Formats: sequence, C-alpha cells, structure tokens
Amino acid sequence: MSSEPVVDVRDPAVLDDPMGGYDRILAEAPVRWARLPNGEEGWLVTGSDAVRAVLSDPAVRNDPTGLPGRGAQTQEETFLALGTPPEHLPYLRASLLSLDGAEHTRLRRSILPAFSASRVATLRPRVQQIVDELLETLGAAKGTVDLLDDYAYPLAMAVVCELVGVPEADRPAWYRWGKILVEGDPARITPALGEMFAYCHALVDRRRAEPAGDLLSDVVAQEDLTDVDAVALVVFLVLAGHETMAHLLSNAALALMRDPAQRDLLRAEPDLWPAAVRELVRTDGPVQLARLRYAAADLEVGGVRIRAGDPVQAVLGAANRDPAQFACPHHADVRRQAEHGGREGSVGFGWGPHFCLGVALAKVEAEVALRSLFDRFPAVRPAGEPAWVPLPRARHRVALEVWLR
Repeated sequence: MSSEPVVDVRDPAVLDDPMGGYDRILAEAPVRWARLPNGEEGWLVTGSDAVRAVLSDPAVRNDPTGLPGRGAQTQEETFLALGTPPEHLPYLRASLLSLDGAEHTRLRRSILPAFSASRVATLRPRVQQIVDELLETLGAAKGTVDLLDDYAYPLAMAVVCELVGVPEADRPAWYRWGKILVEGDPARITPALGEMFAYCHALVDRRRAEPAGDLLSDVVAQEDLTDVDAVALVVFLVLAGHETMAHLLSNAALALMRDPAQRDLLRAEPDLWPAAVRELVRTDGPVQLARLRYAAADLEVGGVRIRAGDPVQAVLGAANRDPAQFACPHHADVRRQAEHGGREGSVGFGWGPHFCLGVALAKVEAEVALRSLFDRFPAVRPAGEPAWVPLPRARHRVALEVWLR
C-alpha cells in the first residue's frame, strides 16, 4: 500500500472524460495506489512500460484464488458475492478471462488455428461481402443512420457468428444478450446468462451430431475439451468478438470523420489502411481498462513495490497515449505505424498471455469496414455529438448518428 493520497477512478472527472482523466493520473505517476472501479483499493498502472510489464508477468494473475489479503477470497466466492447462481459458476470459471497458466494455455491452443493469419485471410472475401450488403442497405436509407446499430454491430455479429458457427436465425438473441451484459443490471444479467448457457449446450450437441466445418465443430471434436469448456468458449468468443469490435469501428470512424487530413491521406494512399487500423486501435480503441488482476508474489513495477495479493489494474488507454512512448500521443497519425512497422508497443489488443486471440481478424474486419465506408460515402459526417456511456472500462458511444451524404 502507498502513503500517497488515494486517487478515485470513479470520480466523475474521470468517468465523464476517461481519456483526459487517466492522462492526468499518468502524468502524476505511472504506478500509484487508487480506488479502482470495483470500489476496492489497489494499484493503478498507466505507464506504457509498466502496463506491458504487469500484463506479461506470470506473477500477476486473473484468478485470485489462494492469494493473501483480498486475493484470499476464491474466484468462486467472488462470483457468488456478485449474486451469480451456483449453476453458472462452472462456465465462468472455465472462461479464458478467468484462467491462468497451463489451463489458460490449454483452452487457448484449442482455438488458435481458427484465428491464424492464413485462416483469417480466407475470410476477407466474406467480410467484404457482408460489408457491401450492409452499405447497400445504408445507402437506401434517408436522412441519418446510426452507425453503431445499423453498421458496426450487424457486421461484427455476422462475422464472429459465422466463424464460430452460430446460425443466422439465432443472432438477434446474441445481440440482445450482449446489450444486457453491457448495461450491467444484475436482475437481467442472471437470466440472460442462463439463456446463453442453455443455448450453447444445445448448439454443442447439434455440432457434435452434425459437424459444419466451423470453429465449434473443431472444438467439439477435441477429446480433451468438456461440454463446459465448449460452452464457455462460445460465450467468450461471440460476446468478445462482437461487442468490442463494434465499438472499435464506431470510434475509429468518428476519429477519421473529425480528421479530414487523415481521411484524404488514406484515399490518396490506400495501402496505408492496415497501418491506419493499428494506429486507430492505439488512439481510439474501445477498451480503457484491462481485466483486474492480482499479484501472486511480491514484485516491483516502475520503481513501486507491489505486495502479493494486491489488486493490479492496468489502464490500456493511458499506456497507449504515454508521451514517454509516443510522440504527439493523442494524434492518430496513420503513417506512424507504417513507419515503425507497428512495433511501438501499443497495448490496444492487450499484451502477454491474454493478448487478443482475434487480433488478425479484427484488423481485417476493421480495414475492410472502414475503407469501404469512406469509399462508398466520402462525405459521411456526424449528425451531432455522439452520446457516451460513462463506463470506466470502455469508451462506448451509443448514438453515433451520421449523414451519409
């Protein structure tokens, strides 16, 4: 514990302007004691080097079970304290977000082939087809359209569901479940989770009886994976694959609408689009905070001593705008990543063992979606100031209405 005054990241000054709020905290100290979003005190890590250090250190764990102090509470007890029904616990414990070490590696390896660069490259034509169909529908609309609900969400949902093997007729249910989880009402979350788990069990049974050449068919064919493993993987992939992707597209599109010089550069040099996507993930990625972790042993980060059992909260958004790492850190310069080979240390897709599985797919999806949007509607612009949901973990824009022409 530090003797410094406690910074409260739940302060409205931070919640209403997370980018500015975390930048101010970083300027004071890259690692400092704070009151975290869940209300407990712990270490807030904002510096680029420090964030990469804690996310890659095996002594910093997602699962607090068996650790001293706050970490003495088992992960199961933590879920129960949040009102989770006991019957949901096996699926939450089996989530990739809950696991560390060998067990995390085992499940991650089971689906890695589906997200390889070569496999993703074969999906590009289908992503382009979905994008073209959605843009054709938008083009027929009159007045304004909601870029998030009418373009980003349908695209992200369609792509991840086709990859995993969720039938098209079932996708509206996933959209509804995702909205409920983001809104955070426990009274609605519990039944939504029950519906998801039951649905996934039925889908697992169906794919076991009738393989379809999708990711889930590959998963159920692996003898070392249980039904609970398979259900947890489906829930994780669909929810993570559409929610953050949709907000990345919305955020990135708005950033380019507000920077005509960068848009003109991309139109003149379309080969810059892959680098532009990497840069926009750095400056306008949808996730501000990594999952809360716990120190499993005493360690030193950024010159600060962290004790075993201490909570550790890494701030991806602040690390990606650390002036010690990036020149003009707040400006999205689409040439930056091209000139540095994309190796400047951005943590927009995470870092270490929990680095985003779908990074190759996310890059292809964002490149195709953004390039096609601005090629089809070069004059697209915001119809008004977008609305924000004041969640410290994400930068959700809920009402990005745009004029297409």
